[in-house]
Amino acid sequence: MSAASHPTRILALGTLLAVVGLACPTQQRVPLSLHGAVDDALVTIDDRYVGKLGEVERRGVGLLPGQHRITVEQVGFFPFDVLVEAVETPLDVEVELERVPD
Repeated sequence: MSAASHPTRILALGTLLAVVGLACPTQQRVPLSLHGAVDDALVTIDDRYVGKLGEVERRGVGLLPGQHRITVEQVGFFPFDVLVEAVETPLDVEVELERVPD
């Protein structure tokens, strides 16, 4: 599989690098773990797409210190939206998506 056949993966990796601060290696990153039951829900951090929930759950994310907005969305569910403060201790967020009633 070539990178050219998956431009969204390249974009997602680029935005993930910006979110986790790899462009600024002197700052310590705070580990973030997300957990949830809807693996294909879309995860954004600070309005930047970082991947599907199942992928993010497996690999984790490192955040720069400070406040961050985590949003998880999936068709048929109300969006999950939370503000977190990344300090020195790892963050663990349980994503609970509530199904939209029929």
